[in-house]
Amino acid sequence: MHWRSRVLALAVTLVLGISFFGFAQEKTLVVAIEHDIMTLDPGNHRDRETETVIRNMFDGLVTRTPDMEIVPELAVSWERPSPNEWVFHLRDGVTWHDGVPFTADDVKFTIDRTVKEGMIAGQTSPRKGLLGPVTGAEVIDRLTVKIITSTPWPALISFLPFHEMVPKHYVEEVGDEYFAEHPVGTGPFKFVRWDKGVQVVMERYEDYYGGSPDIPPVGPAKVDRVIFRIIPETSTRIAALRAGEVHIATRIPVDLIPEIEADPSLQVMAVRGTRSTFIEMNVTKPPFDNVLVRRAMNYAIDVDKIVELVLAGLATPIPSLLSPDSPFYKPLEPYGYDPERARALLAEAGYPDGFELTIDCEDYLKDVAVVVAQMLRQVGIDAKVQVWEWGVLKPKLLAHERAMWITDWGNGSLDPTGIMHPKLVTGQRGNYSGYSSCLYDGLFEFANNVTLDPESRKEAFHIAQEVIYYDAPMVFLYVAQEVYGVSRRVVNWRPSPDSRINLHDVDLMG
Repeated sequence: MHWRSRVLALAVTLVLGISFFGFAQEKTLVVAIEHDIMTLDPGNHRDRETETVIRNMFDGLVTRTPDMEIVPELAVSWERPSPNEWVFHLRDGVTWHDGVPFTADDVKFTIDRTVKEGMIAGQTSPRKGLLGPVTGAEVIDRLTVKIITSTPWPALISFLPFHEMVPKHYVEEVGDEYFAEHPVGTGPFKFVRWDKGVQVVMERYEDYYGGSPDIPPVGPAKVDRVIFRIIPETSTRIAALRAGEVHIATRIPVDLIPEIEADPSLQVMAVRGTRSTFIEMNVTKPPFDNVLVRRAMNYAIDVDKIVELVLAGLATPIPSLLSPDSPFYKPLEPYGYDPERARALLAEAGYPDGFELTIDCEDYLKDVAVVVAQMLRQVGIDAKVQVWEWGVLKPKLLAHERAMWITDWGNGSLDPTGIMHPKLVTGQRGNYSGYSSCLYDGLFEFANNVTLDPESRKEAFHIAQEVIYYDAPMVFLYVAQEVYGVSRRVVNWRPSPDSRINLHDVDLMG
């Protein structure tokens, strides 16, 4: 071939991105999420979208597989030398994105920064509650660290996947505020930029240690660049997906699933999530201070019909707060739909003619609330629905000013401590209903801070589920599926029940 022809061929190859002399077109994976993230500091948020983005730039001591199995990540092993101590042995050869080695000093700094008062920009980490009775950490040597708890806490390993390690040297050098917008992690992708309200851009970290050996393949990320694009409007997210501008779109409503399934270039992927949906009742005031009324609510609401009508069957009814995927779940028989029994209980409680009721909810649960109101009207309760912004409703719930509301709560740990404790133990931050039971509280104290025996802990949680089943401070509804629209170009990704979108192993075809 003449030299001019060779030059022309090489130029065409570089322009088109077709493989020639080892060159290939850059792969950019785009994920559409519903709202902007809060921060890029792993220790300063309680938001799933924020965690999804951060988790692709930061790793933790342990992580979860898509099947929710806990496996080593930055740690290689651990043991428990005493009831209040956990010792972790760290992976050697890991570096931060600025090239500095990861060590036990970083783990101690991360744990202390999370659990000690005023360690993040003068504030206490909102993730402190996700470390229970952890009081701090101690460095044993460069690759060994000890985490210390004030009481025995068997659930520690279940909660550690929520905590990504942060670089001591970098945070101390640049400060919390700069770190929150210009992060340095140990994850498969490193930060490029954050265009607030628009997108977060990151690129492959070539010196990545490879990630957990229990989640193959091990090595650098498959794509060159990842963009998390903020697209709040559902129809716009789906339009971008159909146009090929987005490869994974989150939070697909069930009524729009057929639109995606009809496109041969797309697929719907779903998995049962870890977020329980339920109806809370204010047990501190009439009528819901009467357990007979609360039980009547459970009989009056046809959960199976709600799952069928509103969620197209993409949810699992639950008889308590726990997901059926929790190892501590007790398969109680649901109350079941029995309007006649509901009317009888209301009459026995002194409400033969029912009462007026406003059901509160946020907009995304309005359809469920409307169906619930219709069902309650059938047993004589004059029910209506009021939609709120959460920032307005939450203070009213904390002050016990409202009567009934529909909401949900995520529990990615699948441990009762992550949902049954904050929602129903006396005085806890999420206990908006005002429920209080000495028996229930005692069972949690025993399971979390006394026993080290796994079977005794499980039995205590089973009894706790029976207690709230009969006390009925809530109407337990369902665990819904997480639904995604996904381009068929996406390879080696499947949704995770805890809503994380881990992109380390994902590739793009074509």
